[in-house]
This record gives sequence, structure tokens and C-alpha cells, in this order.
Amino acid sequence: MELVRVDVPFRFEIGTAAGVHHTRSLLFVRVVAAESEGWGECAALGEGTAVDPPMVDVEEAAVTRGVRRLIDASAARGGELPAELEMAQLFGSAPVDRMLAAMFEMAVADAELRLAGRSLATALEVGPGYGTLPVGAAVGIPPGHDLAILREQVAVAVAGGAARLRMKIAPGWDREPVGAVRADHPDLVLQVDANGAYRMEDADRLGELAAFDVLCVEQPLPPADLMAHTELARRMPLPICLDESLSSPRRVLDALRNESCAMACLKPARLGGLRATRVAHAACAAAGVPVFVGGFFEAGLGRASNLALAARLAQDAAGLVGDLSDPASYLEWDPCGYPPVREGWVSVPEGPGVGAWPDVPVLGGPDAPRRWFPTTYT
Repeated sequence: MELVRVDVPFRFEIGTAAGVHHTRSLLFVRVVAAESEGWGECAALGEGTAVDPPMVDVEEAAVTRGVRRLIDASAARGGELPAELEMAQLFGSAPVDRMLAAMFEMAVADAELRLAGRSLATALEVGPGYGTLPVGAAVGIPPGHDLAILREQVAVAVAGGAARLRMKIAPGWDREPVGAVRADHPDLVLQVDANGAYRMEDADRLGELAAFDVLCVEQPLPPADLMAHTELARRMPLPICLDESLSSPRRVLDALRNESCAMACLKPARLGGLRATRVAHAACAAAGVPVFVGGFFEAGLGRASNLALAARLAQDAAGLVGDLSDPASYLEWDPCGYPPVREGWVSVPEGPGVGAWPDVPVLGGPDAPRRWFPTTYT
């Protein structure tokens, strides 16, 4: 196995209520077997979030126990690489473990699929009519709360065909910018994302955003308190979508049981991978809660995995437009590449594997630390 990390600047800083992101640290794992090899991408952000570990913690865990668990599991199977469907069993339920499980699951699945000559979409049994999906976009809080910058970023996203816009808000940055975007784009599907920045006493203020035909308010309150979201939903005219609160499959079930949300953002890396996300989605579908596949500003490999998953989930139950935009729209460069977005639609990859592999020469540069973990089974 090999671990490679590279830092890629964002095209523009990504401002949220929780902080500002300037650089995207990307961590990849490469699994090499006798007959095939595969790559997986870690979705952890450099700074982490309220519920997600920072990249440095996941990278350390990958070195200290993630690699060893896969090596030991292979040794127990006489040198055979564990199957993709077994990967989640190698890791625990802590946030770092779920990130590791998702990354290693992707790498092993990629190796299996390439050996079999199949795409991830084929493995997920994505059917006719779901080979292309609409693309959503996200805009952060601009530097200095500059409305002109916000309007320009939104205009670029709309010109690129974004079928839905997620707009970051925070106390003091909500009614005026949302009103400005709605005035510029009266027909745009618009949702706002608060990243847990508001409190119950802000219910009336958030409710005023209904005047701008907002689809939903995403994660208005801190993620730990599901019952507070349940109460807020009773007091506010806008639907609530949960994101950070859905930090594990169990938390998804708790949110549905408590009727804490009317919509859900499911992030495969946070939940523990593709299989865990499909289980969570089935629960949401049974409860009548529409879902969209969220992202962590991944590179092309991680985003391609999310794209195939989103196609399968859309086939299982009608949902919302997901975070499936081209990484080149927010990263200075994408080491993996992504299918072209045409008039707001992107095609699910049909080639063998999960998606395009990272550009090895680029990752071989002096600014991309690589660690190789050789293992021989006899």
C-alpha cells in the first residue's frame, strides 16, 4: 500500500460560519495486489468540522492502524485482499474510523472493478435513464461580506448550469445576501447552509428567509442537538435539512425517529462509505425524507464515487440535486480529472473502476509526501 498527500489551493477562499478554507489537503491510498491495483481518496478537510476529524488525524490513523488492519486481514486470508464488502468490518464507529473505512473501501472497490473491467455504476446496478445527473453548486461567505463578490460567484455557477445553489449563511449574513441572490436569479433553486451557527432564538429571523423562496435551511443549529431541530421545525415555516447532525448511520435513524429534518444531506465519507450510505438512504426513503449526496470539496476520484452513488440513490428514490460539480470549479487543479459538465449535467463514468486515477507524476513531486508499505505473503 501507498499513502500520498498533496495540497491544492482553492480557486477562491471558501467561507462558512465555521471558518474559512484556503487550501485543500488531499490524501490518497493506493492498494496494489498481484493482479490489480486501486486508488481511494480521503474526504477529510484540512481543518476538519464540528463533527469531522481534520486530515492530519485521519492520515495518522491510516499510518498507525489503517494500513496494518488491511495487511493483517489479507494475511488471515492467505494473502488475498479482503473484498470491498468486508472493508467496513475492519474499522470501528469513531469519526476517524468511518473516514478510513470509506477511503479503503474505495481503493479496494477500484481494484476489484478494474480487474473485472466494470464501472462502479455497473456494480451499483445503475439503470437506464440515470447515466447523467444535474449538477448543484455551492458558494461560501465572501471575504469582507462583499455582496459584489457573492453575486459574481453565483452568476458564474448559474452560467455553468447549476440546477441548485447552496449558499452559506451566518448570523449577520443572511437576509440581505439571500435577497440579493434571489433578486438576481428569481427562478434559481436556492437553499441556505448555516453550518450550525444559529440558536433557537433565531427562529423568527431564519423564518424570514421564506420570503425569498428558499428550498430549505441546512443545519441551522449545532449538530449535537436533534431535539432542538425538531422544535425549530415546529416554529419555522421553512423545511430543515440536516448535514453535520447526520454523523453516522445511527444518527440518521435518530433524526428520522425524532422528525428532526424534512431533508437530508448524506456524505459517504462521514457515514463510512458507499454501503453505509445506501443503508442510511433506505431509512430516509422509508420515512419520506428526500436526500442529496453531499461532498467535502473532493478531487475527481472521490467526486466520481459520489456521482455513481447519487445515480443509484436517485434510482432507488427521487431525491434532490447533489454536490456533483466539477472539482476544477473550486480547485486550482484536480489531480484526478472529472467528466465534463455540459449545460448543468454530468455523465456517470462508464470506464473500469471508481473514476480516473490521480496523476502519478504530479503526486510524485517534492510537495507530495509518499509513503510505501511493502508486504509479501508466503
